[in-house]
Amino acid sequence: MKRSFKAVLGVTLLEIMLVLAIAAMIIVMSIRYYQSASLNQKIAATMNNVTGIVAAVESYLAATGTLQNLNAGVIQPYLPGGVMPSSGWGGAMTIAAGGANAYTITVPSVPTLGCTQLRSLLIQNTKFAPVTCVAPSGLTILVTE
Repeated sequence: MKRSFKAVLGVTLLEIMLVLAIAAMIIVMSIRYYQSASLNQKIAATMNNVTGIVAAVESYLAATGTLQNLNAGVIQPYLPGGVMPSSGWGGAMTIAAGGANAYTITVPSVPTLGCTQLRSLLIQNTKFAPVTCVAPSGLTILVTE
């Protein structure tokens, strides 16, 4: 009786486990990248909206000469689209007078990590001081003119 030793075709359990481990690592890395990219996009959108509000207030100040009666209603004509923008996390931003030459912008529903990153970006500009994070309720920015 003669035995034939032909090459055995197929995959072993070890090879299958290795492929699954590599696939799991790729999935985990892509999820982390997506979360990071999503957070950065929301931060950028919120920064653009804050900048738009500041520009609208500056236009309002140039037109009226005062910030005493400042609220979302009076600056709407100066905002793009005539609507108060929302934060990247949802919820309309609010604005209120904070004195003769200051006002407060409140950004609602900002998570802790987003709040911290937004705060670090905002405090680089001396116009935005102080910036207070109270996550998850939001971010409060005092702007001085």
